[in-house]
Amino acid sequence: MSKRVSFYDKGILTRYIQKSIDLNNSLENLSAVERFNIEAKERFCNDLILATCNSTAGLHLSLCALDLKRGDKVVCSVNAFADVPEVVRHFDAEPIFVDCEARTYNIDLDKLDETLSRNRSKKLRAVIISHIAGMPVDMNRVHEIAQKHKIAVIEDATDALGAKIDDKPLGCGECDMTVLSIGSKIDNRFDSGIVSFKSKECYDRAKLLINHGLSYENSELNYIYDIKDIGCQYRMNELEALYAIPMLEDVDKDIQRRREIADIYFRELEGLKHITLPIKDDNHIYTHYIIEIDKNRDVFAKELIKDGIEVGLNYMPLHLTRYYKDKYNYKIFDFPNALNIYQRILSLPIHCSMSNDDVYAVCEAVKKADSIHI
Repeated sequence: MSKRVSFYDKGILTRYIQKSIDLNNSLENLSAVERFNIEAKERFCNDLILATCNSTAGLHLSLCALDLKRGDKVVCSVNAFADVPEVVRHFDAEPIFVDCEARTYNIDLDKLDETLSRNRSKKLRAVIISHIAGMPVDMNRVHEIAQKHKIAVIEDATDALGAKIDDKPLGCGECDMTVLSIGSKIDNRFDSGIVSFKSKECYDRAKLLINHGLSYENSELNYIYDIKDIGCQYRMNELEALYAIPMLEDVDKDIQRRREIADIYFRELEGLKHITLPIKDDNHIYTHYIIEIDKNRDVFAKELIKDGIEVGLNYMPLHLTRYYKDKYNYKIFDFPNALNIYQRILSLPIHCSMSNDDVYAVCEAVKKADSIHI
């Protein structure tokens, strides 16, 4: 077996232990969560920020702030992580899937416009826009479509922490709500969330619900509380904040390193017979580096795994999964782009624990698999 290269950053928690201890010793009169909120507000140029225990909780809280009801409809890409339609279904509301683009893997905006036109209804409440693999969607076009159809825009930027559009960070308050992830929402090691808001009304509702709907209004007796609405435990705790603060501070450095790795992949893997490389774009932050295999993707993946290279798949088209297929009677060819992409995509390791030796080991394994692939 060749050099083993992990798909996820398995050392992320160990790497931040000492930073978290040092931070805890320096907080003085602030709590860690208060310090995190200050830094997040400064980074995203938005005072309407809430910190959540994870990004899925952030998505759910966003829909609570929108006051989603049973039977309401929320549009999203069929090529998204499981938590996007999942949080919609927890309200007994209906997700409406839209096919994705063939090369960016993001939601197809022409088809989004068509889908919204076909589903005109008072029950149509929002669209959730996911930035897949760190490649930002054309949000100017999204806002034009949303204004035309009079629906809210919830931005799923959990793959795109630190990305910018027109030099503005995702989460600056241009969308009704933006959900971001610190860590990785599909890795079990660490995931804290941020929700940014455009309107004070939605922010205030989410701020109430983030801690069980509890309200403390007795300034002298802080153990007296009222319950004003049904919330849940969405809030970030102190331990999570101690890890999340230094991770947030390292975002730009992490993006720079992933782009360096991506540059090596582009240079070393260009021109291989069986592989198509991802789009090169100055706004792309390469949270995932997704290649396409012309045929027999799983056979190619097994060759890489045999050589010690862990790989991933981002993501399974939702209409192919049992729950949504059975619930909504989807057929395999209902979303042709997503189906075609799913049959060919493969994510290579790209994270900040990788050395250049690791990156070149991945390249050599890919070249070897490509040379023997049938």
